[in-house]
Amino acid sequence: MTKLRVAVIGAGGIGGTHLKAYAAWPDLCEVVAVADVDRAAAEEKAAPFGAGVYADAVAMLDAARPDAVSICTPPKLHLPLAEAVAARGIPCLCEKPPARTATETEAIVAAFAASGALLQFAFCHRFHRPVQQAQELIASGRLGRVIQIYNRFAFRFSRAGHSWFTDAEMAGGGVLIDTLVHSIDIFRALAGEIAHVDAAVSTTLPLQVEDSASIQVVGVNGAIGSLNCSWVTPVSEAEVRIYGTEGEAVVDYGHSGGLRYRLAGDQEWTALLFDTPDRFVRQAGHFLGCVQSGSEPLVSGADGIAVMRVIEQAYASAKRKQ
Repeated sequence: MTKLRVAVIGAGGIGGTHLKAYAAWPDLCEVVAVADVDRAAAEEKAAPFGAGVYADAVAMLDAARPDAVSICTPPKLHLPLAEAVAARGIPCLCEKPPARTATETEAIVAAFAASGALLQFAFCHRFHRPVQQAQELIASGRLGRVIQIYNRFAFRFSRAGHSWFTDAEMAGGGVLIDTLVHSIDIFRALAGEIAHVDAAVSTTLPLQVEDSASIQVVGVNGAIGSLNCSWVTPVSEAEVRIYGTEGEAVVDYGHSGGLRYRLAGDQEWTALLFDTPDRFVRQAGHFLGCVQSGSEPLVSGADGIAVMRVIEQAYASAKRKQ
């Protein structure tokens, strides 16, 4: 099988993560190009792979002619870059958030639909094995009907105020659009689509965007979600708790094992093993497999649109409270 020639646009932290993830699949792909407006950053990231370096991403697409591309830039650039990738018929793994707005996300999806090229949005937690174990447990019926989901992703963002992440024009917002997109996607994966959204945000640091956000959601199947994110807390926390009519389950990102669950009548928790590669590696492997097989990705364009519509509803809800 011929290796796929992969390029990464964006040589920041997440671009480096994508490069390392592709490196874990040497039988499936080779990295041939890295593009970034900061050429020095691109050179640094490209060096371990002997890949070509470009300051102009569109020029890279035409010169390197990759078989697949990761877009790992600030969200403001997702739409124009995605349109350029789609126009050339190149499969794309586009980082989250899909774009700054639902409208921009819809335009990205439309561009790939028109070209027929594959599009996968990088909601990496779909590939976190404990989250998948939770999906399997729910599907088995052993938890009963899901009634509540609690999620918290919190940490101290040391670069706040010195990064495009806190530039509303570049990012589209703050912690809600950057981090809580994962929470929304996880809820959808576990409990189905979201019918109602109520949100609150706050800003503690000297920023122009929110640095803490909480949203309450109600799913179409009746499940209630409490989804919380913060860039301010000194102790990092990352967990998902799922409560069903017949048991409960916990995804603890700080725990080296897999999913823990306890059913009605159990005195002890049951822990499932987790020894597969990390979610970014599994995400990259899935993307490459879809490109080679022509199959639909686990995370589709429709997923990106659905998540961004919830994000916009959350911002609208929070604004009404101000």
